[in-house]
Amino acid sequence: MPEREVFTAEDAALEVGRLERAPSTSFWTPREGFNFRLIIPPTVYPPREDTTLLAKRIIALGPGRGRTFLEIGSGSGALCVLASSMGWKVSGCDINPFAVAATRGNLEINGFTGEIREGGVGPEPFPFEKSYDLIVWNLPYIVPQEIEQVLGPMEEAALIDTDDQGLGNRFLCSITSNHLLAPKGRVLALGREKSVVDTKYLAHRVWDDIEFEDGERLELTCYWRPFEGATSIFLESTGSTNEDLLDKTGIGTHISTSWQTEGRGRRGRTWTSIEGSYAGSWIVAEGSEINPGHLQLSGGLAVLKSLNKSELILKWPNDILIGNRKVCGVLAEGRTFEDGTRVVLGFGINLKSGEHNVDVEIATLEEIINIEHNEFDRRLNCELASLIESLDDIPPIRYSEIRSEVLKEMRRMGKPMFKGHIYDDFNLNNSGELILGTNIVDDGEEISWN
Repeated sequence: MPEREVFTAEDAALEVGRLERAPSTSFWTPREGFNFRLIIPPTVYPPREDTTLLAKRIIALGPGRGRTFLEIGSGSGALCVLASSMGWKVSGCDINPFAVAATRGNLEINGFTGEIREGGVGPEPFPFEKSYDLIVWNLPYIVPQEIEQVLGPMEEAALIDTDDQGLGNRFLCSITSNHLLAPKGRVLALGREKSVVDTKYLAHRVWDDIEFEDGERLELTCYWRPFEGATSIFLESTGSTNEDLLDKTGIGTHISTSWQTEGRGRRGRTWTSIEGSYAGSWIVAEGSEINPGHLQLSGGLAVLKSLNKSELILKWPNDILIGNRKVCGVLAEGRTFEDGTRVVLGFGINLKSGEHNVDVEIATLEEIINIEHNEFDRRLNCELASLIESLDDIPPIRYSEIRSEVLKEMRRMGKPMFKGHIYDDFNLNNSGELILGTNIVDDGEEISWN
């Protein structure tokens, strides 16, 4: 059967009729102390619950103080008006010319200014060439297959994602290719869960969510450059990337190599590099309140998220397997100084098959995916920052969600056996230790899996 067209000639005729209607007046109060009068043409998306969710997060970020703000899909201009009132230097765009006019008009009647242009994310050149400190977009989130009735082509353009790549993915691609994000800049995107598959070079974390009466759930996700400003070094070969970092400073500082001569595993064992291997380490914590167990679990989860392959299995606490063969190890190591402790998280992974003298059967990523050193390093840097980076203007770390995701992955190994007893259920405590009944286990070598 041919695909149903989203809009028909009848819809277009109805749209002409809508344009003859008078605009409506709305008084929008996203939070106490913020009150705006908005004139909204009949084909323009008005401020709704999702708009208010974005508004409250913008308010929580604090005054703009002359920093630059860009809204994609400005609609009525509600968020542009809010941002301008808070001292942001506002730019906005929309593919609907009536929305462009509404945004300009609503800025003016509320006593503010902004640069508003027609256009958006799509095949045409993006309407701005500047970079911005804060970029926001209330993404169209309805796929055409779910449409039962339409309000009209112009307004529904604000709700329907007809892009075969997915507008969320194209959005981040546009930010990267057009260099739209300023240093230390942030992106806020509201859309469906996992509406963005490829985050490009950006870290990401959910900040807020909203669920409608029909069960539809939207998430407000923050994107940022991972470990921005931290030093990143590639070495042709080195003794141990963990050892190289333990005397350096700065969370996010990173070293990677293709050949490690003195790599380490748990209990002081040697991690032997093979041809086509990857070794990389990050400084992940500095100070006095550090949870190495949680960091190590986060490291294993970051590898799984970087590759997104169902063949990879997490073996608690620090190994990743293909079948029963080890393909990756994760090791947290710390060193104490006068001002506290520094923790380094190291990764060793076999990317490709090659010559080696390892006396155990190993696996290589090449069996399930072809990925080069630089690409894997980029993905791992993004996913690691997404899980553990902590800054004042990004969402807080979701510790409980990380443990839940790790537990879900662990259950794919089967059931743990400890001291001859098989446990049908298990859990993790806040330190990443395994809870088996009344037993707390911190050493994976005391556990076998059935």
